[in-house]
Formats: sequence, structure tokens, C-alpha cells
Amino acid sequence: MHMRKVNTDFECVVVGAGIIGLSIARSFSKRGVNVLVLEKNKKFGEETSSRNSGVIHAGIYYPKGSLKSLFCKKGNEELYKYARKRKIKINKCQKLIVSCSKSDEIILNKIKSIGKLNGVELFKKKKSDLKRMEPNLNCYSALLSKGSGIIDVHNLMLNFISDIERKKSQIVFNSTVDKVDATQEKIFFSVNSKETFSTKLLINCSGLFSHILAKKIMGLKKELIPKINFIKGNYMKLSGKSPFSRLIYPVPSKFGLGIHSTLNLSGQTIFGPDDEKVTKINYNVSERKKKKFVNSVKKFWPDIIDRNIAPDYSGIRTKTEDNDFMIQDYTNHKVPGLVNLFGIDSPGLTSSIPIGEYVSSKCLNYLR
Repeated sequence: MHMRKVNTDFECVVVGAGIIGLSIARSFSKRGVNVLVLEKNKKFGEETSSRNSGVIHAGIYYPKGSLKSLFCKKGNEELYKYARKRKIKINKCQKLIVSCSKSDEIILNKIKSIGKLNGVELFKKKKSDLKRMEPNLNCYSALLSKGSGIIDVHNLMLNFISDIERKKSQIVFNSTVDKVDATQEKIFFSVNSKETFSTKLLINCSGLFSHILAKKIMGLKKELIPKINFIKGNYMKLSGKSPFSRLIYPVPSKFGLGIHSTLNLSGQTIFGPDDEKVTKINYNVSERKKKKFVNSVKKFWPDIIDRNIAPDYSGIRTKTEDNDFMIQDYTNHKVPGLVNLFGIDSPGLTSSIPIGEYVSSKCLNYLR
């Protein structure tokens, strides 16, 4: 798709200043495109981007050929490289995926095979190895992922913003895009139900609200908007000393990677997230969840019954029906200048840099 010379108020508008929106805007800015990022909240990354485990994933689980598989492994390398260059705090603490039953062993072997297909080497560890590595861990065996770690997500987003603003692009907060008309040569959009502007490109990466905004786009066939499920993940914090030095994951469940033991950059242990299908956005964490968490974690750490955990925070992630990222552009919907991103859940953080590069490179021809 190529753009005829048409005057517009903006060259490129990105809706949403979460980690994905900021990465896309950063990538466009690097290529000399002036970008306006519009964020409905008063700060950046207030939703999914600041309500997750902060884990840099290695790219183990995802079916070969999926967008998650394509972006995660590349993103893992690029994120560590960027973090080191910018002195963003990281801890490449590694991860153990643990088997707590005979049926888990079968799943563990499948995960090792999928990892190999994705170019991720996983190391099988038996009980005697694990007793030495993580003395408090109780399991039959585990897979060691050396490429997994954690990152300071807030600082990462600050660095993306610095890259964007250095290139004279800008981010405007308290700005809700509520109407979009993509039926003409340029895309018209209104902000806060007041002023209307025009742009050559509109990138809808508004996270939890991407499918809702998409329904308001005139000119977009509504049957192309995927069914999105909201999955709420609750987290609990452990009081006192951390039992593990690595991330400890059970085998994955249908909706996520299971209640795992992760570390924050202060060295505290956080358990979560669980998987709860919800229809409304509510970040409260119920005390009643404690029993569920204890029962889940005690499979690999029986000593949890003698320790205290308390509600910490929660996040909500979007899931498409086929559990992959969905990035729709002109080739899918035939609407010039429009890109919609849906279902960018885990490993969205890890994949953020290559997603930004992918979207901006797809659109460059259109701007020329």
C-alpha cells in the first residue's frame, strides 16, 4: 500500500502508551517519522505494562511459526542488550520449570522439544542436581532455562520515552481516542469527544481496550475484530527471606504459565499469577485467594504452610482465541494506514522491541 501526497495534522498516531505503544513509537521515531502517542491515563504504562511479573522470557513454549515464537526469542536477546547499554536493572536469574508428578514429566519432555524447535536450549535436571541448585525445591525433575530473567519495566519504559522525545516525537496524556473514521484518504480521529484531527497512520495498541476502540473505527469490517477474553492474574507476596534464587515455574495451564515463584529486583518472592476469566476490569486481590495459592505452591515448596503470604497486586491480560498475538494491517483489513494489535499478553514485554520494529517496517512504504 502506498500513500498519495495528502496533507494531514499528523504523520503517525499511536494510541496507547504501554510498553508496546512506546516501543512502536520509538521504532518509528528512530526511522525519522514524527509520532504522536495518545494515552487516556495520566501516566504511561498504568495497566498491563505495570501489572505483570517483569520476566524476560526465553521463548520456550510457543508453537513454531506463531508471532509469539517469532518475537520472543529475538526480543530476549535485544532486551538484555538494550538494558545493559542503558544500565537498566536486570537479573538474569534463570528459570526452572518443575515436574511435580508423573504426568508433569510427560509435559516437561514436550516443553523441551518445543523449546528445541524454537532454538532455545533447555537443560534437564534431576532431583540430586536440584537439591544442590535450589535446596528448598521439592520436585521430581526440572528444565533449566538459562536465558530467563527479570527487568525493571518502569525504567525500560522511561528509556523508550527518552528515545521518543529525543527524536522530537511526543506523548500526550489524559487523551482518549473515541471516534475514528478510516473511510477517506486520511484517517480522522477525535480526542476526548472534542477536537478532530487527521493522520496518515493510526496504530491501535490500546491494550485492554484495543478491541473496543476497533469497534469504533468506521471503515473497518467488524467481523475482523477477534473475540477477546480478559484473564485476571493475582499476585501474593511472601514475607521474609526468599526460598529460591531462580524463577520457579510449574508446567503451563490452559490460560497461562501457572502460579509461579518469581523474584522482584529487591530480592523479594512474589507468587502468581493465577488465571481467572473476568468480564470487568477490577484490580482488587482477595484475601480468600491465599488458600488457592498455598495449595498450588506447596506442590514444589511444602514449607509455604509455615510462612506468611499477603495480597500484593493483580493484572489483566487479553487473550485471543488461538492464544497468539494478532497484528492486523492493510493486508488483513484493506484499510490504508490502520494497524490494530490484539491479544498482546505474555511474552509481550520480552517481545516489545521486535514488535516495534515489525510494525514500523511494515508501514514505512506507506509513508514514502
